[in-house]
Amino acid sequence: MHPKFILVSSPDSPLVGTFVYGMVGQHKELVQGYVKVHGGGWYLKDDAARTMTLYGSSGDYGEPKLAFLNRIPSELRGYKFFFSPGWNLPPNELDLTDIEYV
Repeated sequence: MHPKFILVSSPDSPLVGTFVYGMVGQHKELVQGYVKVHGGGWYLKDDAARTMTLYGSSGDYGEPKLAFLNRIPSELRGYKFFFSPGWNLPPNELDLTDIEYV
């Protein structure tokens, strides 16, 4: 099991993406129901520092389209999000100003 995430949108809100994450073998295990997947990758969650760093891309769905990072699970409220295209590259902080927590 590995820490993986995807960004998904539902047919009733195709332009609103939701962050879905979990410990899975393959990214497709995170898909529930009929949704459009907008890429994914790996994550590193640091509860002590309250950070979530997103990395790379999904072998199943490609690079994450961060424009679809619109909704985040409420248990991550107060976390800072960062993104890096690779493990060895410094991450950039993501702007969560207009994020909805669900």
